[in-house]
Amino acid sequence: MELNSVYDPKLLNHSKVYQINGVFYQYLSKSGTDNHPQYVFGHLPIPGQKKKSNLVLNRDKLRIRCLEVVGMFCNTSANEEETKQLQLF
Repeated sequence: MELNSVYDPKLLNHSKVYQINGVFYQYLSKSGTDNHPQYVFGHLPIPGQKKKSNLVLNRDKLRIRCLEVVGMFCNTSANEEETKQLQLF
């Protein structure tokens, strides 16, 4: 499994899988302000694991902790609906 560091938040993609602190996540959305952006990731549960809550990282923590898993992709249609529902609140 090849991992690449994420240095540019503009390259985050909803269909890619990211590893943060040893757990797989999918990028969901960007929130916050232009000066203090926050990046929201949704947990991708492995069969047999309990679902965990979403993870929010600022720009500095994103560069330190977030790694792109090369060659792994996730189904975006299921998580897009959840993201749209969260944006309504």
